Amino acid sequence: MKKKLLKLVPPAENPGFLVQALVELHKAVKGAGFYPKGHPYRTETLQRAYDCLKKLLSDRELVLGVNRHGFLLTGEPVEGNNMVQQLAHECFIRRIANISFMQDLIPGDLGVFVQLLNCDPQKGAAAGGLAKELEDRGVRTVWVNEKDLASIWAKRPGYHEGVQEGWDSIPSLGVPATQVNQQRGIGELLVLMAGEPSDARYQELGRELMAGYQVDPQQVPVLTILEELLRQHQEPERSLPQREYALFTLDHLADGAADQLLNALEGRECEERESIHRVLAALGGKGAYWVIQRICLAEGLFERKSLAAALVALGQAAIAPLIAMLKDERWYVVRNMVAIIGELRCADCVLALKRPLYHHDVRVRKEAIRALMKIGGEASVLLLLPLLDEEDEGVVRHAILSLGLMRSREAVPALLKLLDRRDILLKELGVKKEVVTALGRIGDRRVTPQLLKTLGTRGWPVLGRWLELKVAVASTLGMLGDETAIAALTSLARGSGALAEACREALDAIERISGGTHD
Repeated sequence: MKKKLLKLVPPAENPGFLVQALVELHKAVKGAGFYPKGHPYRTETLQRAYDCLKKLLSDRELVLGVNRHGFLLTGEPVEGNNMVQQLAHECFIRRIANISFMQDLIPGDLGVFVQLLNCDPQKGAAAGGLAKELEDRGVRTVWVNEKDLASIWAKRPGYHEGVQEGWDSIPSLGVPATQVNQQRGIGELLVLMAGEPSDARYQELGRELMAGYQVDPQQVPVLTILEELLRQHQEPERSLPQREYALFTLDHLADGAADQLLNALEGRECEERESIHRVLAALGGKGAYWVIQRICLAEGLFERKSLAAALVALGQAAIAPLIAMLKDERWYVVRNMVAIIGELRCADCVLALKRPLYHHDVRVRKEAIRALMKIGGEASVLLLLPLLDEEDEGVVRHAILSLGLMRSREAVPALLKLLDRRDILLKELGVKKEVVTALGRIGDRRVTPQLLKTLGTRGWPVLGRWLELKVAVASTLGMLGDETAIAALTSLARGSGALAEACREALDAIERISGGTHD
């Protein structure tokens, strides 16, 4: 009997390699359950999982415990991500308490294990459990519910060292026996798929379509193919397997046509923008990443606007990729992403905009302020209010303008504080005028006493700055329509000059708003 080391420890040189191997194994399980027989992705994912496991098995066997919370190694929980947890769940519902990968693991055995993890758990239990199914299929290098390595070696005396099975020996992975009929054209295949009731036959036609397109991609315009597949995917009366396979086929064909679609979007005479938008939306995050990568390389304004419009059309699917790009080191990339988030008006993105709101480049900061203004809401106001104390006057004025356009009553106390800030020489005239205008837009009459106080202030006659501010205040009082300001305005309206004219216009505005006549 071959002696084996019973104590198991993770590889010291890379403690995280076990998690990587479990992630690859999860991808292999999902790939085998979704992709059709003969698809290269099934073999690729299995090969990656096998390569990772073989590195872990270079010195000793690997025995993993399984419970409802995840995997265990030597009794200690394996800290993994969601994919690791999902793989553990698939094992747990199949009543797998532990898995033993032998040091001489072969590809064929791993492939059978992955195949069985895709079978229905109830059918597997009726067949005697996954351990019995592995034994019946002659698997000798993957064991479940048997963690005693000595017992495992005792049960496999008939195993011959050096016998290696490949992926082709697994029926679920091998190339289908039926060969693709190359005689039918793409158009004919799309018509057949549209009327096919059988799920299995539909998948065969889809595989034939993909193979035919690879042979002659110029036979039918790719956008026509993608639109038809999208239509079939969205048909409510079509079976779920067919709808999902239509999306899979669309995804596969779009991979090879990404540049063609994006080039068309950048063209000034493109008449198929909406169709391309729909296809990209069906691709979800993948389509959004394609567009974002192209935006980062686009040189012309028209191209950037066209691509940005595509991201806006994608809607929610574009949010995560856009937020991820806010960490980019290029200021112009961040500014473009912020502008698109603003156009999407996604309330869930408000907190993500805090980072660009304090970006080192003022152009990014101003774009973030505009984006928050477009999104609106209390959370946006809370982020904008601290900017009123910034040193950069341009940033402060942008924040004031945005709060005014948002008609934020919560911002009124902070704006009044800014208006009342001591400034005898009115060096901050631009800021104070912006505050007065914003208060008028907000329309809160609580500010009338403070505005009247400013209107009656006797400031230093510095190049007419106080006069300019008072004219702005008078206009705002007219916008508010508060009748308590009539007396002060009437007194100033009797004179001449710009202020008197502004007061008379304000009185007329109050009269229109209140519907009365004031002497």
